Amino acid sequence: HYFIQSNLSAMTDEGIRSTNNDAAHCKRWCVERGYYSDPFIKHFVPHTSSKSPEISRGYYLRTQSVWQGVRNFVRSHGRKCQIINVGAGSDTLFWNISAEGLQPVRFVELDFVQIVMKKIRTITRKEELFSVLKHEDSDLTREEDQSRDVAEQPSRDTSSPCHMTKTAISSPHYHLLSVDLRAESSLSDLLTTCSLDPALPTLVLAECVLCYMPPQASQTLISWTSSTFPHSTFLNYEPCNMGDRFGSIMVENMRSRDCELPGILACPTLDDQKARFISAGFARATALDMNEVMRLLPVEGVARMSRLEFFDEVEILTQLLEHYCLAWGVQGECGEVVFSE
Repeated sequence: HYFIQSNLSAMTDEGIRSTNNDAAHCKRWCVERGYYSDPFIKHFVPHTSSKSPEISRGYYLRTQSVWQGVRNFVRSHGRKCQIINVGAGSDTLFWNISAEGLQPVRFVELDFVQIVMKKIRTITRKEELFSVLKHEDSDLTREEDQSRDVAEQPSRDTSSPCHMTKTAISSPHYHLLSVDLRAESSLSDLLTTCSLDPALPTLVLAECVLCYMPPQASQTLISWTSSTFPHSTFLNYEPCNMGDRFGSIMVENMRSRDCELPGILACPTLDDQKARFISAGFARATALDMNEVMRLLPVEGVARMSRLEFFDEVEILTQLLEHYCLAWGVQGECGEVVFSE
């Protein structure tokens, strides 16, 4: 029975990891089609194939709402804050906000070891990525404990403050670590390993992550955030409203690719999304489906998105956006997530 269970778990984990490739390729196509600018995605996805207009619009809305929410969080705290991107995959957010002068005190990325190792290989081979770690914003450098739980070795540039192993990168403001978020013990070491400051405003970002975790594990992660960082925001993007026929088809499609969604049942509605943040200790919570989020984004950008490709299946897009949401919990000095420029 253990052998069978272990094989099933491995198959499911491989299915989860494959969603990172899917998302990265969809984002690359969005950039190629001109939906938004991301000069760094090409390093992680050199080539891709075409995607349907509704998929491109969905990824545009996802990326722009998350990025704008993070930008405004960093601005509101004068960059004296921390970002923890769980299940970061091939995400390029750190490089994009750094290029915009919005590098926070600490930016931490966490994912499966296989994904982290691949990302490290890409970072070290691409000077445009690696140079950001070698020349991080000196204005943000603070005196800090230099001890690390991760065994470090000098990077290819021994004068650089960036150190790495095959499974971790550690620099003054950026950390990339392999962590299985389903293991509660993984969270307790993050404060020292990444030199996180519990007193700083902290945003934890989870894009299509909690839905792949058992409900107890995701609740532990959310509760750890609220109890560890008194001034914090937890921003979550994932499927929602999955109780109808459209939702059932989405779930079956994922299962056909050996990818289970154990977290879906934990929050079937937007009210459930809000309730889990409150029960985890956050003072306030909000949950919006992506149709509602779209109405909060800058009008010019949404209008330009609509003109890029011919698309007359508006009902399909509306239905798709009804089944994804952004939900967040906030507490302390952290205000509401804002999507306007």
